[in-house]
Amino acid sequence: MVRPIVDRKSITASMALVMGLAIAISPLVALAQQYTPPKRGIPGRREGAGTRSPGSCVSSKKSLTALSPTDSFSTTTSPTPTLFWYIPKTKAEMGELRITDDSDKDIYSAVIPLKGGSEVMSHSVPKSVTKDMEAGKDYRWQFALICDADQPSMNPFVEGIVQRVKVTGALSMALEKAFDVRDRASIYASSGIWQDAISTLAQERCIQPKDSALLSSWNTLLKSVRLEAFAQEPLSRTCTTIGVKQ
Repeated sequence: MVRPIVDRKSITASMALVMGLAIAISPLVALAQQYTPPKRGIPGRREGAGTRSPGSCVSSKKSLTALSPTDSFSTTTSPTPTLFWYIPKTKAEMGELRITDDSDKDIYSAVIPLKGGSEVMSHSVPKSVTKDMEAGKDYRWQFALICDADQPSMNPFVEGIVQRVKVTGALSMALEKAFDVRDRASIYASSGIWQDAISTLAQERCIQPKDSALLSSWNTLLKSVRLEAFAQEPLSRTCTTIGVKQ
């Protein structure tokens, strides 16, 4: 299995104050699904490496890609966040998700069966891992296609860093006043809470797949982090994962 390449020190800023101020000065009616990132350091690998190398098990113009901000860092208020990535058409029958702490210790891993076609996939961290993911700390997640079990270093992979943040009073109040799901996603996005923004919209799109307003919000959110190329990709696997039939 491919190991994370570089250890990065946690760069924890005082995001609670920034989030509170952002929400306080932004009327709900003016919010859009525009992601406002918190300030962070060195970016991670959002796009898969080696996906077009000789003998690759991927046959697609698009690469394996994490649906995360451009610097691969994201936050969540959930103890069981849902991670998203794009799977290109592949011959790989399995993928592997790993989550490690800042000392590179595994706190969660899962082998995920694949269907071969291109799609947006997601995986929710189970409740059993909650005790191991402390608020305010960085956790690296990595998803790899198992193209060759005997040569794991050749398997294409993507990675990101996720950090759980506490819900501030201002954020809680804004969410309570939200008019609908799109407003809630907007609040999360403008507050720099990427995982909750994309999860909120994805779940609602699964419930209402023909809602043009939700599709527009989804497009806007992905475009705000330069992922508009994946906005039209199917969510069928994601919907199955979260228990919604389209």
